Amino acid sequence: MKNKQYFSKIIFLIAMVIISCSSQEYTTAKLAIQQSDFKKAAEWLPKAMAVEPDNPEIPIVMAIEIHAENEEWEQMIALFDKAMEINPEKVIEIRAAFISVKEAVSNYKEFYWAKEFNIGVEQFKKIQEDPDNKPDYISKAISHFKSAAIINPSDANTHATLAKCYFDQGDQESAKNAALTAVEKNPDSFDANFSAAQILGRAGMSSEDILPYYEKATSIEPSNSKALRELAGIYYDLGKKEQSIQVFENAIANEENDTTKADLYFNLGVIHNQMGNYESAELSFDEAFFLNEEDFEAALGMARSYEGLGDNYLNGAEGFDKDLDKASRWYRKAEKKIKSVMVIDIDNKETYQKNLELVRYKRDVAEGN
Repeated sequence: MKNKQYFSKIIFLIAMVIISCSSQEYTTAKLAIQQSDFKKAAEWLPKAMAVEPDNPEIPIVMAIEIHAENEEWEQMIALFDKAMEINPEKVIEIRAAFISVKEAVSNYKEFYWAKEFNIGVEQFKKIQEDPDNKPDYISKAISHFKSAAIINPSDANTHATLAKCYFDQGDQESAKNAALTAVEKNPDSFDANFSAAQILGRAGMSSEDILPYYEKATSIEPSNSKALRELAGIYYDLGKKEQSIQVFENAIANEENDTTKADLYFNLGVIHNQMGNYESAELSFDEAFFLNEEDFEAALGMARSYEGLGDNYLNGAEGFDKDLDKASRWYRKAEKKIKSVMVIDIDNKETYQKNLELVRYKRDVAEGN
């Protein structure tokens, strides 16, 4: 019993010391906050800061109790910065919790950023439920994402999401600026660089302007199939076909996952097909199909490569000597592969039937029928 009484006295003395160390202005402000009289608190907290300029607790209290409650994010951040400049290591009392200044700033920034970002996401989701009011929802989403960007300007995802919203709104210039800001704030972010490349591309910027962002994205995630396809496509558009092929060959050499490697081989096959390298395309598609036997697109790619080889022998094109027997042989291989695709992808059987009829027609031409 005596120990409990002694402990209670210690707590009381500590509380009295804390109160006695506070200025009259700060004590008045804290009492106003306890009474939920925030108008009075907003009046006395600046006075307390003037009297206690070396106390980092006061600007943080004002930041969260006044400016955050009023959604005045720039003022909130300015006061957080002020507290950090005074003493980031000092332990302060915030809402009955004792915590260092830097922890308080980090925690409350994260809290308010998440709050604004999530509200923005919710507004964006409402578009699917109520598409007729899309402009209103996008406008509200942009407002909250902008607030999130003020609270945590270093979060690349916020700027990237904001860029997409601007683009949906039809404001291409703001979309480009937000996308570039995302990269500026976090240059080593895959999402920031990849999103910037896509937004800039949709906004009509040249392949030369877009290329650095895809190059950076693939250097961060060397096996990301989607980014590699885009980078290879940009190289191809710029006439750098060999570099386009090299992108996928490097990725394949460094990839261990069979499914991902199958995707990479498939994309390599697509590039070879576009370049008329049908034999190389066949090998690439064959590897893709070997690694993933349910990849009907790889099998169809093989069929197109066979058909391309048949065309070259039929027409004596692309450096091939005209040879109707070889043309017929490649067309027959294409037929066989298309039939195998029809078994795998039953839902698109009619589409493949048209492809099959075209290949059979070419085969008949080669065979003189």
